[in-house]
Amino acid sequence: MQNLPPLAIDLALILAVAAIATIVCRRLKQPLVLGYVLAGFLVSPAISWFPDVSDTESISVWSEIGVIFLMFGLGLEFSITRLATAGRPAILTALIEMGLMMAAGFACGTLLGWPLLTSLFLGGMIAISSTTIIAKTFDELHLKDKGFAGLVFGVLVIQDIAAVFLMVVLSTLAVGTSIDGTAVSVKLGRMALYLIVWFVLTVIFVPVALQRIASFLTDEILLIASLALCLCMVALASAIGFSAALGAFLAGSILAGTMQAERIAKLVKPIKDLFGAVFFVSVGMLISPQAIADNAAIIAIISLLVLVGMPLCVSFGALVSKQSLRTTVKCSMSMAQVGEFSFIIAALGSSLGVTEGFLHPVIVAVSVLTTLATPFYIKSSDAAYRAIVRVLPQAILESIDKRAQAETRESTPSSKLWIGYIKRWTVKVGLIVLAAIASVEVLNAIAGPLLARFAPDFVAGYAIAGVSILITSAFVSNLFHSVRSGRRNEFSVLWIKSRRNHLPLLALALLSTLVSIAAIFYIVHASNIGHTVWPYLFAVLASVLLARSKAVHSFFLRIETRFIRNLNENIIAERRESLSDEEHVHWVEKHLYVTRVETSHMLQAKPRPLSPESMLKIVGQSTLPGESQHSAGFLFGMAHGLDLIAIERDGRQIAGDTLARLSKPDLLRRIGNAEDPLCVREGDVLTFVGTEDEADSYLQHLLKDNVIDEDKALGESLEDYLASSPSSPDITCFSFVIEAKSAFVGRTIANIDFKSAYGSLVVAIEHNLLLRMKPSRNTRLAAGDRIWLIGESGLAGNLINAADAEVIDRGTPEGVVAQTDGPL
Repeated sequence: MQNLPPLAIDLALILAVAAIATIVCRRLKQPLVLGYVLAGFLVSPAISWFPDVSDTESISVWSEIGVIFLMFGLGLEFSITRLATAGRPAILTALIEMGLMMAAGFACGTLLGWPLLTSLFLGGMIAISSTTIIAKTFDELHLKDKGFAGLVFGVLVIQDIAAVFLMVVLSTLAVGTSIDGTAVSVKLGRMALYLIVWFVLTVIFVPVALQRIASFLTDEILLIASLALCLCMVALASAIGFSAALGAFLAGSILAGTMQAERIAKLVKPIKDLFGAVFFVSVGMLISPQAIADNAAIIAIISLLVLVGMPLCVSFGALVSKQSLRTTVKCSMSMAQVGEFSFIIAALGSSLGVTEGFLHPVIVAVSVLTTLATPFYIKSSDAAYRAIVRVLPQAILESIDKRAQAETRESTPSSKLWIGYIKRWTVKVGLIVLAAIASVEVLNAIAGPLLARFAPDFVAGYAIAGVSILITSAFVSNLFHSVRSGRRNEFSVLWIKSRRNHLPLLALALLSTLVSIAAIFYIVHASNIGHTVWPYLFAVLASVLLARSKAVHSFFLRIETRFIRNLNENIIAERRESLSDEEHVHWVEKHLYVTRVETSHMLQAKPRPLSPESMLKIVGQSTLPGESQHSAGFLFGMAHGLDLIAIERDGRQIAGDTLARLSKPDLLRRIGNAEDPLCVREGDVLTFVGTEDEADSYLQHLLKDNVIDEDKALGESLEDYLASSPSSPDITCFSFVIEAKSAFVGRTIANIDFKSAYGSLVVAIEHNLLLRMKPSRNTRLAAGDRIWLIGESGLAGNLINAADAEVIDRGTPEGVVAQTDGPL
């Protein structure tokens, strides 16, 4: 024991205090990160009456390893599925929010008189919300299944990925003598190239390699191999001029694209947690009471900036991405905090020696304050939404609704054909450029130094150019063989469809040729062999011969097929694992919302004629003879995309089977006809069903017109409605899988006409494990698809029995599944 290293004693102290602190935080329902920071504060020199750490240098090394494993864990969570699930709204929201918050942080630091780099680092620290804190709060408040939570987690995914690039930018600026935008752009471009190259190579080769050695991969071997890959990528990243954190992220992203990703994540988690704990403890060790007291005003200013600025910036981004007002408010109120990535960026600034010493404890204090405010903000989001609805003019509210609904509009067939062709042409041409740049860049950085040891420079240059031309020519062959062969579906259709298409199609073909030649010229130039005109001419000639070669094209098709097959297998496996069987079946009932409104309330609303857009949504035409203001008021729910599923009169449902079979145009005519028994009367209770955004839009207008009270401006999920209302209208929700021999295979929803045939409305469809709410009537069903319907119990019974459908049990809030018998 006399030779026990000080590091062992320090680790014993750190882990013991961290264990007690995290237990206290768990007891107080606070994030564990706060416990680690508190433990670091207790073992720091600032607390004289408590034992402190003696070997701070070793602890610093451990904390750097902690950052590596935190980034490795982040890479393991990064996958094409999560990025695809995030979608355009999350990407746009995250990028706008981060840009605005970085600008706000930089402006704040500048106004406080801080140096330029310190202000830039402050902007980076406050631009990223805390995934850990938000996930914990959502879990405690049971919000993970809510519609807005999908946007929140999508934004967090994009923030985490963007943060990796942000660290590269800040590092580049920190080591430079001045701010050089060109240098930053070049470094970001190189990093993006490496990410793409590693992703492609991973999808093509790693699954095959793992399959061949699967029988040897015990947990121990898999763990050691994964950690070896992580540290090797860290060393490689450092060797080619990138940070260790980026190398760790790349290693994690490589493994995230394999079928073993979840198993690796479970094996690595204890190691990541251990070193991550040491990192967060080391953050807490930098805090001193004196520093916090001296900078109390700065802490208050930055905290206020986060608590006010973050919701505003997120709201602006969400509105630009065409989200509904309710989703915008709830998303923005959920993200008003900073967390673990802020600590990593602060540690980066300290290690580079470019930030002021007081900034580290300041950002930790800001994180603590904003973390404590997060649950209050999330709980207050509904009240904030209702207050905003009352304040905003009706014209603005309607504009937001129209933008949100515009996402669902379909393009014309002709425009779809051009859009599809342009997208695929852009991808193919982009891949040619990417192949040329990436092949030369990667080979020069990795193979170049190795070849220089055994061959003259010009030989190495020609070797790199030859390999790069071969790779690029394969992509060129894919572009031009698709035009020459029978795969030219869109090109041929557009060419035959109209003579006006000839000129743009020829222009695109010419542009493809010019881009391909430019890509080959770039390879020759970047390989340092273009001292005369001959290398350029020989390179173009070689590229033409290779691009026309059937062998090269066949090889490309094999690689492309393997890439798509492996990618699809990984995506489907991740989607299948993302939901349990029960969550999978009952996801739709949790995301459909029911709204019940008494017509006497609706009569109090200001008369508002239906717009042509609303009428198109309901009946498919912009005008309707005999339409009255009175009927339009009752139909206002349908004008927001809701479906009327029940009418209650004097405490009982009327015409349930008739209502279930009626299309929207027929329903519109009948309930507006005073002589029809189905005509809506004062005192009737209308029950609508739709998505959360549709229900919110409807209630938003009723609230704005003071038709309903604030506490009633909330819908409830269909699952809760059916489970808590056993005496409610006789409505059932069920789902079934389309079997291969089903009569529904290959037919559209409109052609089957579930409404008239079975009194049921299709509310969702799952295709290739992707769920889509309120599908178009032109959606064609395929074998293996699962569809969800709601309908009148009696009319839907035959379909339920025939399809062996799974039905939600109305008497059980948890949604116990009751199955019926009988194949479809």
